[in-house]
Amino acid sequence: MAIVYRHLKPNGEVFYIGIGKEDKRAYTKQGRNRYWKKVFDKYGFEVDILKRDLTWEEACELEIILISWYGRRDLGLGTLVNLTNGGEINTPSPKGIERIRN
Repeated sequence: MAIVYRHLKPNGEVFYIGIGKEDKRAYTKQGRNRYWKKVFDKYGFEVDILKRDLTWEEACELEIILISWYGRRDLGLGTLVNLTNGGEINTPSPKGIERIRN
C-alpha cells in the first residue's frame, strides 16, 4: 500500500507532492532535493497526508495529477520544487551514480 502527501509552507503554500509506502516518508528530511532543502531551511514544513491505502500504481497516478495541477517551479508552471512529473521510482542520476562510485 502507498500514501500521497504534500508539504506546505506555514502560509499554506504547497511546495512539494510526494508518495511513499508509509506515513513516515512524508515526515523525513532525508532524500530530498536541494530546492526542497532551501524551502525547509527558510520556512520549515507542514505535512498533509492526502490519501492512504492506495496501490503503488494509484499513488503514482495521483502524484502525476497533483504535480501537474500545482505546477513545477523549475518549469515556471507553479510552486512545487519537485524535479520530475512524478510516478517514477527514484533512481540516481548519472552524476549521482558517479558520486556513489567515488
